[in-house]
Amino acid sequence: MEIVFILSSPAREENVGAAARALKTMGIDRLRLVNPLCDHLGDRALATAHGSLDILEGAEVFSSLPEAAADLSLLIGSAAKKRNIREDRHPLNELPAILKNKGDLLRRVGIAFGGEESGLSNRELDQCDLLTTIPMARQYPSLNLAQAVMVYASALSEFTLDIPPEHQRPVKAGEQKVVADELNVVKEKALQVLSDVEIPDDHIIHRRIMERLMMLDHDDMHLFHSFCKFYLKKYHGRIK
Repeated sequence: MEIVFILSSPAREENVGAAARALKTMGIDRLRLVNPLCDHLGDRALATAHGSLDILEGAEVFSSLPEAAADLSLLIGSAAKKRNIREDRHPLNELPAILKNKGDLLRRVGIAFGGEESGLSNRELDQCDLLTTIPMARQYPSLNLAQAVMVYASALSEFTLDIPPEHQRPVKAGEQKVVADELNVVKEKALQVLSDVEIPDDHIIHRRIMERLMMLDHDDMHLFHSFCKFYLKKYHGRIK
């Protein structure tokens, strides 16, 4: 599983540089920027990056979050504020277990952060599969962008550093190994089912169903996948 960090509309060079340094120390080398409001190769960025120039030079720049997330199996948003539209914001300490429960369904996971002033926009949060948050003693003052990146990178370091895992999920007898990025296939089929029953994609139920779907573990995801195969064969004549 590859982990990609995405900064949307970062405004301060020093935060981008410090974020690159945080990723480097935790064994993460993929950084993407969406509509950056600063020069990620500027003097202040280079000064705070210290030893992680390769991360900055290799950063990919996109014009929108969907473009930056197009090749991801799962997009996870970071959010400090509670929104009524989504009831589930998972504490960061639960995120490693959530990812582990997906087994080999995940190929590439993105962690998205908003700009320094207001974080991810409501529209960007809606484009995320799951929302996570860093538990804090008080809601304000919140961590700055580079600090938040460091906390997330550290929490996910068990996937990126050379640390022996406590246990690896064995493949059960008769279980077929999933193809790469099968999670996106499951999402596509779920969207077809929701479209057939005419639940619009801007409806709260649609968003909640897709969000809860992403919380299924490896075995339950396969079960849902099997259901979709029968459904699509019956109602759409699809075999795959």
